[in-house]
Amino acid sequence: MKEFSYQWPAEQQKKWNERALMKYMRRYIFPYHPFYRERFAEAGVRSGDIRSAEDFQRLVPLTTKNDIKKDPVAFALQPAVPGRERLYDTAPLRKTDMARYVIEALKTPTQPGAPNRLKTFRARVEQAARREWFPIHFHASGGTTGEPTPSMYTHRDIFKVTPGIAAMANLCGIELDHRALNLFPAAPHLAFFQVVMSQFLLGGCVFHTCGGAVIPTERQIVLAEKGKFDYIAAIPSYLTYWLETAKKMKDTGAIKGIDTIKYAVVAGEPMVPAYRQRLKEQFAALGSDAKIIEGYGMTELKGAFYSCGEGSGIHLSAENYFWEVLDPETKRPVPEGTPGVLTFSHIDFRGTVLLRYYTGDLINGLAWDKCPNCGITGPRLIVPMSRAVKDFSKIKGSRVSMLDLQTAIRNAPGVETFQVAITKENPDDPFSRDFVKVFVAPLPGADPADIERDIKKNVKLDCEITPNQVIFQSYEEIEERLFQRTGLKADWIVDERRLPTEG
Repeated sequence: MKEFSYQWPAEQQKKWNERALMKYMRRYIFPYHPFYRERFAEAGVRSGDIRSAEDFQRLVPLTTKNDIKKDPVAFALQPAVPGRERLYDTAPLRKTDMARYVIEALKTPTQPGAPNRLKTFRARVEQAARREWFPIHFHASGGTTGEPTPSMYTHRDIFKVTPGIAAMANLCGIELDHRALNLFPAAPHLAFFQVVMSQFLLGGCVFHTCGGAVIPTERQIVLAEKGKFDYIAAIPSYLTYWLETAKKMKDTGAIKGIDTIKYAVVAGEPMVPAYRQRLKEQFAALGSDAKIIEGYGMTELKGAFYSCGEGSGIHLSAENYFWEVLDPETKRPVPEGTPGVLTFSHIDFRGTVLLRYYTGDLINGLAWDKCPNCGITGPRLIVPMSRAVKDFSKIKGSRVSMLDLQTAIRNAPGVETFQVAITKENPDDPFSRDFVKVFVAPLPGADPADIERDIKKNVKLDCEITPNQVIFQSYEEIEERLFQRTGLKADWIVDERRLPTEG
């Protein structure tokens, strides 16, 4: 196939995207993907049955997070290899691929200082195959059982597919000679590792703070003033807190100001115009005229995407994803530009591969046209985005399953009943950080200290957040809380956050 170009008209891009998906299905999904191979066999679907996007949407079932949790390894492409144990019924590698590895080995000189076993021709052939198929890195999101749900990357994913995705962040004007300050917490999350991968794959100077738990906020701010950084990457609510702290430090003379920030790349929480304006005013109070660049990503996506300007819409990859927007009720595609639930399929990835993954995220629509801001043609998410569907919510920058949160607390020994209240650190300020309170009625004889420790441990493990406060009350008090709203159904989780108004 001809190499993709973002200079093509939208219709030409869509045709290329569809052909790439069909080729990927035929050459990689049907022979090598354990989960979908089994699903297709059960449904009697053969490779030749899927010849168009319409066939794909009709014959390929939606994939959910629960599907992945049951057997994450089954979502990684894994051809059968002679001499290795077969975990699933997949097809053997094609002879053409083996020939490609032989050619690659012939072109690969023995590395100086390499172990003897890697100096042989056979070892170099095996290494070429491993680079394409063997997972070497994963991001993980929590699950109800405490087992992580990973998205796995092979060497090929990281060095061939990821650079093109990461480079799309540069559409907003970020240059290689810019200095960046990464405020995302160090965790097996896409948000943190996307910045790390971008730095090493594309170049650039980035200092990773690893979050306030590693380098205190005040110390980060002193480093930001001295480092003369051009852009900053963070979760919006933490950035708000960070800027508030910096302003207090400026007012007390601890710093003179931070006047070099040109861009703030934010992701992990909904962004509306009022929120964007608040951040811009906070930057201005420190002396910086910063553009607020919105991002979107998740572990399952294996990539993060950004706007090219303020409110421009988030540019998506047409080379490595097939995008759909579905009606949340019927689960059928909606017309272009119509609100619905974002759904994606990977193209040309190895490692973890998902088809028609139903994100649960409600968007205002998908436009596939020439961007009026940067002039690039391609798919764009229409912003602002809505909060995720009711079964999920963004808390402290993480996409949290409400069922997972309830289960994590219920699994803590000594808990009789409970309620979770999600509010803001400052309830009157919708831009302040999320604050999670867990009200608990303990079983008779249970140690409150043990209960608090186990709740925080479970929630951190399963939901990737930590409750700020565990408050103990009587059984009667908790029951009153649970049924206060309707008197009929218990409100196990109450979201008291006041979202910023659009405008």
